[in-house]
Amino acid sequence: MTSSAPTLIARSSSHFSRIARIYAAELAVPCTFQPVFDINATDAGLFADNPLLRVPSLRTPEGTWFGSLNVCRALARVSPRQLRLIWPEDLTHLLAANAQEIVTDAMGTGVVIITSRLTGTADDSPALRKPLARLSGALAWLETNLDAAFVAQPRGELSFLEVSSFCFLTHLAFRGLGTLEGYPRLRAFTARFDERPSAQATPYRFDQAA
Repeated sequence: MTSSAPTLIARSSSHFSRIARIYAAELAVPCTFQPVFDINATDAGLFADNPLLRVPSLRTPEGTWFGSLNVCRALARVSPRQLRLIWPEDLTHLLAANAQEIVTDAMGTGVVIITSRLTGTADDSPALRKPLARLSGALAWLETNLDAAFVAQPRGELSFLEVSSFCFLTHLAFRGLGTLEGYPRLRAFTARFDERPSAQATPYRFDQAA
């Protein structure tokens, strides 16, 4: 562990950011938190110089890591805890690998829908017809297959597939993208994962400038 705590540049309302926040809690890595208040800003400096203008990033003594997966790996390298971590590359079973692909893509699709709505695009517009269909299709597929995907992945104490699935599924209602009504298996999974202290410590909220 380095002497200075890393800084997480993120948003408490972001599902990509919540992945990193859960990993920091599970891995017992204290981080300072630097919120990005305006997700539509175009100043890369507000995003820890990430040219993609996205969250999260993690500023460390050796440099800044961009993106949820990179951030989680960086946290794991300095963690005082020796957990068995299951990463996307460990998912060699077709069902588990496909589940990770669908969750990751659906998270990005959610961002497209949110940002389109913020610009006044109606849900029945041609621009949102396919993103909304993709989101609906992802939920239907996950309802049928996600539990089996969890069984198919290697055994471990913390799985990127499970964390990202939880963050995606709980983000839906928070951002008005839908509910899990009609998806009893997905509701049961999120309820189980939500019992973890790391989930309890990282609820979605909108950051407010002081």
